[in-house]
Amino acid sequence: MRLPAFIIPVLAVILCVFGPAYAHEPIFGLGPHTIFKGGLGVEIEIEGERASGAGEVETEYVLQSEIIYGITTDLAATLAVPYVIERAIESGGVERSASGLGDVSLRGKYRFWRRDAPCVQDAAAFVLGVKFPTGDDDRTPRLGSGSTDFLFALAASRESLKWYYFGDIRYRLNTKGGGGLEKGDRFFADLAVGVRPTRTEYLKPDLVLIVELNWETLMEDELNGSDVGDSGGNRLFLSPSFFFTYRNVAVKGGVQVPVYQDLNGEQPEADYRFKLAVEGHF
Repeated sequence: MRLPAFIIPVLAVILCVFGPAYAHEPIFGLGPHTIFKGGLGVEIEIEGERASGAGEVETEYVLQSEIIYGITTDLAATLAVPYVIERAIESGGVERSASGLGDVSLRGKYRFWRRDAPCVQDAAAFVLGVKFPTGDDDRTPRLGSGSTDFLFALAASRESLKWYYFGDIRYRLNTKGGGGLEKGDRFFADLAVGVRPTRTEYLKPDLVLIVELNWETLMEDELNGSDVGDSGGNRLFLSPSFFFTYRNVAVKGGVQVPVYQDLNGEQPEADYRFKLAVEGHF
């Protein structure tokens, strides 16, 4: 028995509407998603990084709380408050550590384009952010940059029931902080591909696996107007991650593994980074 022609697209729409939700994003990059108007998102995450070389081993752990608010369907604001634990061990065994409030940041995301088709959604968004000098930059190691810095980003995605594709570019404009030090600006570019191994029904547990490529270009720092030779360079990370959702709660995480590093002068190189987070929308 042949179905009427109009039934096929109707069935496709029903299957997509009652399939798994679209609210997935890269773990280390940016996506264009916003929260619904009046919606509130709360995220608790822990990030870690280890770097070694140049006679030193550095570790950093950040426990960060984020609050996301949906101003409109396409405009959202995010407040991020980090608690930072820094530790550095020199080759002679000298240890320096510090912990406390880090630099608080506020960013806005505007999704300026969205196109829905059966089982596919395309979207793009601008992101603007500012980081405030709330962390203590007089500690050793420093807990903040002592500067007010700015973020400019563009993110885009294509998502279907099985495959996810993300891309973004970001630029962080850093200003002069305490002690005459101005950290170099940073440029980021990210690509990510995700797959849903098993399609699940709507409101059922859902898992998406993601692989990211994360590029960083670090400009040289300046101290009292002079370039700091042991600063700046380029890095590329390969980042396997996951995104698990159940109803309005998500657990996500991943690991960044460096595959290329070309740093200027003598600097510790990144050994690994990780992130684990729990997020809920209300």
